[in-house]
Amino acid sequence: MKVKAALCVSLVLGILLILLTGSTVSAARCQISNVSYAYPQQASPNQQIEVTTNITGSCASTGEDYYEVRVDLIDTLANATLSYSNTPIGYTATAFNVTTHNLARTPSHNITWPLEIHVYVIRAGGTSGSTLFHYQTTKNAAIQIVAVAVPEFTLDKGLTIIITLIAASLILRQVRVREKQIRIS
Repeated sequence: MKVKAALCVSLVLGILLILLTGSTVSAARCQISNVSYAYPQQASPNQQIEVTTNITGSCASTGEDYYEVRVDLIDTLANATLSYSNTPIGYTATAFNVTTHNLARTPSHNITWPLEIHVYVIRAGGTSGSTLFHYQTTKNAAIQIVAVAVPEFTLDKGLTIIITLIAASLILRQVRVREKQIRIS
């Protein structure tokens, strides 16, 4: 009997200890359900481009915390953040649909430029730890950077000479008219 009582007391104390120290099991507070994005498929070197990202999701929100979505645009070749944008969801985040805009300058040479889009749902202006509620990476964005070819106009050499002579004679005529006007004055 004493063993049963001691076992029950130990079990009750163990449950109380777990309840008082907090459980390590918890559900995700926010979930991103869809990320779609739009960007130019082709751009010129050193051109400023815009990547628009639309994020839908939901949070287990009580209305007490302020939520926002952060989108980082990452150059995977340089392993560098090109830009980031924070877009507010607000205090009521039980269902959200937000659109963000990131600007970036393309590389200065012809290349297939791979980008990553990192999407975060955060609370009260945080960026990691307990304030980061959901994270998603999209890796399949690529922009073809191509210098635009300038068209060349080819003229017959004879036509080029004729146009040059006409232009030269018109310029000489203007000079003579001005000289006459100066002499008369």
